[in-house]
Amino acid sequence: MLSDNVKLYTPGGGRIDSLELSADFRSADKFGPYRVGKQAFFYRSGLRQYCLPFSDFGHVFKRAMLCSSRTCGKVVHTDTFWLVFCSGADELCEAKAIDERHVDAALALLRERVPSLAVGK
Repeated sequence: MLSDNVKLYTPGGGRIDSLELSADFRSADKFGPYRVGKQAFFYRSGLRQYCLPFSDFGHVFKRAMLCSSRTCGKVVHTDTFWLVFCSGADELCEAKAIDERHVDAALALLRERVPSLAVGK
């Protein structure tokens, strides 16, 4: 049924129409804006759900940055974290999260589900 299809997108913005990946999305383990399925990594950015099949990347690492913003005359510092996915020397995408625990939990499950995955800097 097409109504069972979740609207998924590639990091480049293309639409993915796959009932198999939609089913994987629904059954995936959820960590904040991330979902780790059996076949793919899913992340939310804005109102879209993005899909990155495990076969599309070979390296992932965590990026952290202190972001400063000015509100009501104050400077507020916020830690922001990303999982960065790479294929060869190319960065495919950055999946943002505010909570480092979500990043660490998703990374641990990715290590378990994709044993050949290179993790680190």
